[in-house]
Amino acid sequence: MNASMLFVLIALGIALFVAGVLLWVLLRERKPVTQASQAKANAKVYRDQILDLDREHESGHISDQEWQQSRDELSMRLLEDTAAVDDPAAKAEKPAIWTAVVLAVALPLSAMGIYMWVGQPEALNPMALKTPDQVDPKDLTKMAQSLAEKLQAKPDNLQGWVMLGRTYRTLENFDAALKAYDSALKLSADDDLKLERIEVIAMQRQGQFEGEPWRVIREILQKDPQHFGALLTAGSASYAEGKFADALKYWEQARKPLDANNPDLEGLESAIAAVRDRLGMPPAKSTSTSASASAATSGLNVTGQVNLSASLKSKASPNDVVFIYATPANGDRMPLAIFKTTVSQLPLNFTLDDSTAMTPDRKLSAAGEVMVKVRVSKSGNAMPQSGDLSGSLGPVKVGAKGLKLEIKDQIP
Repeated sequence: MNASMLFVLIALGIALFVAGVLLWVLLRERKPVTQASQAKANAKVYRDQILDLDREHESGHISDQEWQQSRDELSMRLLEDTAAVDDPAAKAEKPAIWTAVVLAVALPLSAMGIYMWVGQPEALNPMALKTPDQVDPKDLTKMAQSLAEKLQAKPDNLQGWVMLGRTYRTLENFDAALKAYDSALKLSADDDLKLERIEVIAMQRQGQFEGEPWRVIREILQKDPQHFGALLTAGSASYAEGKFADALKYWEQARKPLDANNPDLEGLESAIAAVRDRLGMPPAKSTSTSASASAATSGLNVTGQVNLSASLKSKASPNDVVFIYATPANGDRMPLAIFKTTVSQLPLNFTLDDSTAMTPDRKLSAAGEVMVKVRVSKSGNAMPQSGDLSGSLGPVKVGAKGLKLEIKDQIP
């Protein structure tokens, strides 16, 4: 029996138990409250008061005269309030049968119905309690297929399309992710959604933002020059293109309104520290107390030299684009950091760190081990193509230095 079914059975059992208690109360025969029965209750109260009065007298707290006077008053009231007799016409109340029937059926059904409406039924799914790294890709694929089928029947579900887009993005099914985001944007032209969509395009191109991504970024910043997400993305795009001064400008602009408690501050200051170091500038005064704010310059990187093997030199041209990047050692193909150059610059000393991240939420410094890879693209296309030259090394620990990365293979 799975956890979802067990929860439903337990919840239904509790609802039936509560319904059973209510049925017992409603169906039992209850004697009516009459004047005589009320008199009996009153008599007990008076007798208790007289006993208390006697104890006070015996202990010497009240005088004989006060005791006698108070006792006479209580006795007179006792006689008055207990003079009633039973009403011969009084009958026991009939059980509330129909009320009981309605409650017996409605209570369990309404309890489950309300939970399904305002509760979190998705929490019954064990995968909802897992992080993305813990979910098996096959299970995630099934979830995506199921959600896609539901959205075909209810295409006006904005959150559903966004969730589907993010799921496909995690699965690196970028074409499907873009279609899902397109459907979401038909329902809401939200700028944050537009940024998510162009990030998928950049991931599909292995970190390249030219064309549509840059156009969307500029349109958003033209409407709102202080749009935080657009400034972050503009900084990442500029850095990926080697425009470090532009990246610093965008990131520092995004940094200005953030207070010391903002959760985005740490990652942003880490990126700013790295790009200032790349430009040969002194470190900026940091308001973040976290040691990871300077992760890019404190050894949480991967450094080495990349070269082209002699056997493949004849198959490469000086202007061919070279992508140097690091991916998680767990098999995830999404780069954590990427650097772009050309064959004419080889051999080249490289550094991959948080400043070369594709997106601020995926950091090299947070990974334990990575695969370091290189690819020569004759077309300049970020997507691997037949005839591209490649090489890989790893897994290596983050912090490794002096790596020797060689371009020695050709993609069939």
